[in-house]
Amino acid sequence: MNSRDATYLIIAAAVLAVAYAGCITNSPDLSSPSHPPNLPPAQLQQNASELAPAEILGMARMVVSTGHDAMQRSKQRHIGNIENIEDVAIIHYSGDGRMLTLWTTSYQSEALASSETEKMVNGIYRFGGDWASTLEEITVGGKTVYRIEPDGVPQYFWSDGRWMFYFIAHNVTSDEIPLIIESIP
Repeated sequence: MNSRDATYLIIAAAVLAVAYAGCITNSPDLSSPSHPPNLPPAQLQQNASELAPAEILGMARMVVSTGHDAMQRSKQRHIGNIENIEDVAIIHYSGDGRMLTLWTTSYQSEALASSETEKMVNGIYRFGGDWASTLEEITVGGKTVYRIEPDGVPQYFWSDGRWMFYFIAHNVTSDEIPLIIESIP
């Protein structure tokens, strides 16, 4: 691993610490409906790392962390609670001098994935700073996608079915963003 890759890993860890679950504070979101308990990952029909494509725009997949380990890494990097997740994977894509980091997260239902995505949006607004000031909603391939650019690093997240996807576009072009989003099932 070269120093640039190490820098990207550090950036990814910092971003995950603040934005991933959308629970920026420890205060409960009383507006959210109560949710069923988490199911163990063994009950999943497809795990979070298998859902990620083997390649995106010529960049090869490298699974960094899955299951319990990925969940623990996520919890260590968050302020507040991470809830309702069945499975999570942290994946890097790299090649041709480009890199992106993708989190795939599964929930028990489409409603939970959508609700947790909205909690993340609300958490980003509560957190403020250039997280909130850069937050925008865009449409890509008929999907509602949220874009933020804290510290000048573009990041995107959305829910699709019972999945939430979040990626950091370390050094890909803005023209490639829709292609990346559309390549993730």
